[in-house]
This record gives sequence, C-alpha cells and structure tokens, in this order.
Amino acid sequence: MSKQHTYLLLFSIQTRLRKIEAKKSDALVQTIDIAPTMLEMAGIKKPSSFQGKDISNLANGGKKEVRDYVFTENLWSTHFGNPRCESVQNKEWKYIRYYKNNNFSATKEIKYAKELGIPVNEMLYNMHDPGIAVYRDYIDAPLNNEEPVYEELYHLKKDPAELHNLVNNQEHAEVLNTLRAQWKIEITQARGTRKAEVFRYTNDLYPKGKH
Repeated sequence: MSKQHTYLLLFSIQTRLRKIEAKKSDALVQTIDIAPTMLEMAGIKKPSSFQGKDISNLANGGKKEVRDYVFTENLWSTHFGNPRCESVQNKEWKYIRYYKNNNFSATKEIKYAKELGIPVNEMLYNMHDPGIAVYRDYIDAPLNNEEPVYEELYHLKKDPAELHNLVNNQEHAEVLNTLRAQWKIEITQARGTRKAEVFRYTNDLYPKGKH
C-alpha cells in the first residue's frame, strides 16, 4: 500500500470515527475486532486470515452482536510464574483451564545471571530458536489432549469479581460440560487450519539484535 493510499485510509477512518458518539455496550468484543472494523469503516475487505469481527454496527449504536462466546489465552511469561491458561465465556458464565508450568524459574535466571555477570534482561528476554518449538508445543498441546491441572467456573452475573469457583459444584455440572465443549470449538477455530506462519525473529538469526 502506497503512502498516499495509507493517508487516504486513515483520513477515511478518522472522518467516520468523528461521527461516532461515546456509547456503552455489553456485547462480547475483543481487540482482534479492531483491525477488521477499521478496514470496514474504510471500505476495505478484511483478509480471510483475520479472525476478528467487524463491530462497526455496534459502534454506530446497533444491537446486532457478533459472537456468543469469547475465547482468550495466555501462553507468554510462563517463566515469571504465570501459568498457561485458556478461557471461554459468555455474558453469564466463565470457564478457565490452567496447564502445568514446566518452565525454568525467572527468579533462578536472575540469580545465575548476576552470578555469571550476564545482563539480566538478556537472560530473561533473549529469544532463541528452541523457544519457537516450545511455544509451538504450547499452542498444539491442548488440541493433542493435554489435560488441565486446574479449572475454574464463575457465574459472572452473580460473581463479577470471580471470587467463588463453582467448578466442583454439582449443581452447575451441566453448565461446566457445555463450556468445556464450547472451549474445544473455540480453540479449534482459533488455531485454524492453515499452516502456521512463523516469523523467525530470534537472537540466533539476528545475534546483534539485542531482543
């Protein structure tokens, strides 16, 4: 896309955004919806690889919602103690799955970096090619029947702060099974069917990159 086309695209989006008044909605939307919406507002068809939805109708005050469930996940920063997890929710219920964290502790990385005189940020954040395989396995493992080590179920309408885990409450067993089934649908859709597109931006390829 040329600079001229880029400027025209931005101008078109800005013009339409000015016409949108501040509104509130409880519709289930995600950050992945931003790019498709901006393209729609500029009159450009979104790429087929985009998984986000056009929410310009909601932005303009419409009531037609784009999804019944939201799928989210965390695969990053696991060596800082954050577990790999995935969740699926609708407006009333939220289901979360946590997986075993086998990553080497960041606390130990910092300790040995200081002992060996290695910059701490390089120890913590440098990315090498084997890491690509690790994170690719994080993506594939749930679809290959990796079991969660812990689950949570929250009734958002009654417990919006997510303080009371109902996963072991037999009264809500049907809800739990429904959301487990929906999790499988959502994660399968999120993974897609195309060959994974990986941009190799590691210190092995760019040893002077300092990233």
